[in-house]
Amino acid sequence: MSLEQFTSKRCGSKRKSNKMSKGMRSFYKSQDDLINEFEEIRLDVDDAMENAETIKKLRKKASIYAKSTFFVNLVLLAIKVVAVVLSGSISLISSLVDSAVDLISGVVIWVTTRAVKNTDRYVYPQGRTKLEPMSIVILSVIMSVASLQIIKESFTKIVGLSDNSSDPPIMDWTTIGIASATVVVKLILFILCRRVPHPTVQALALDHRNDVLSNFAAIVFGYIGSQEMQGQVSLYGLVYLDPTGAIVISIYIIANWCITGWDQIKLLVGHTATGEFISKVTWICMDHHKKVQKVDTVKAFHFGNNFLVEADIVLPPEMTLREAHDIAEPLQQKLERLPEVERAFVHVDYEYTHHPASEHKITGTSN
Repeated sequence: MSLEQFTSKRCGSKRKSNKMSKGMRSFYKSQDDLINEFEEIRLDVDDAMENAETIKKLRKKASIYAKSTFFVNLVLLAIKVVAVVLSGSISLISSLVDSAVDLISGVVIWVTTRAVKNTDRYVYPQGRTKLEPMSIVILSVIMSVASLQIIKESFTKIVGLSDNSSDPPIMDWTTIGIASATVVVKLILFILCRRVPHPTVQALALDHRNDVLSNFAAIVFGYIGSQEMQGQVSLYGLVYLDPTGAIVISIYIIANWCITGWDQIKLLVGHTATGEFISKVTWICMDHHKKVQKVDTVKAFHFGNNFLVEADIVLPPEMTLREAHDIAEPLQQKLERLPEVERAFVHVDYEYTHHPASEHKITGTSN
């Protein structure tokens, strides 16, 4: 079926008819969305070269945002050190540790990105794109260990406050102002970054959002548990909110980094692509050439952040090797123009009755 035949199946406003059941309207809506998506796929592939300049500008903008974020984090780290020294708040210390790791992560990502860009293809034939997720996994471990240490210190602080061997933090207006400046700057960066449709910048936006939440919580918990607050109210239990806040922030940081680390581990071990992406690749293969009789199998799995794609297409058995090559190679190049695809491999066959598992060695299974 050609794209034109497929698009003719679009239901459009007909699905809004009251004569249709809710399930049928939902089905036709999903079908229309799929048709629209397949039309966009063709445009994305056909216009890939034309959009190269736009993509280049977007990458340049992403680089600018990443460098700006690094220098802003460096300044904010120095400011937070002053706030921690002035206050002694353990909630602010947990936020300081988070900022320090953010700074380190920025350096690591910059180094790994540079290493991937300057890869010697003779030494690393498949590139070094796995370096970035590997570095994030290492950072997630470091961040989790640092947060566990903060939790330990928080419990020690709680014990010290209970036997009067430790004093509550000092949260004067100078300290609050310094800490609040961090929240404002991070909020501005979040608003700016979320508007740039680039994966790296979107990751920065998520990090800025988390920093806004953690820093705001640190200010609130630190002030409620401070000496200034204890002088205004008689509830002695409020003094424990500063170390309690540090524990909450640390658990939040650990949870976020564990989720991030686990997601990156799946990319490293070759987790499969989503069904939607495999459907896109299958459609591109079917729509590539009129002599493609069938698409036998399509596999797409992570090779770092991007995918390795394997496609088996069926061509007429009487076709010459030259003609088969002239169909298969452009399909490989078309698949590799997709931004999510690292490498694509196209296998040509003349029949599809064999079992796909018979073509390759099966690893990771017991006999």
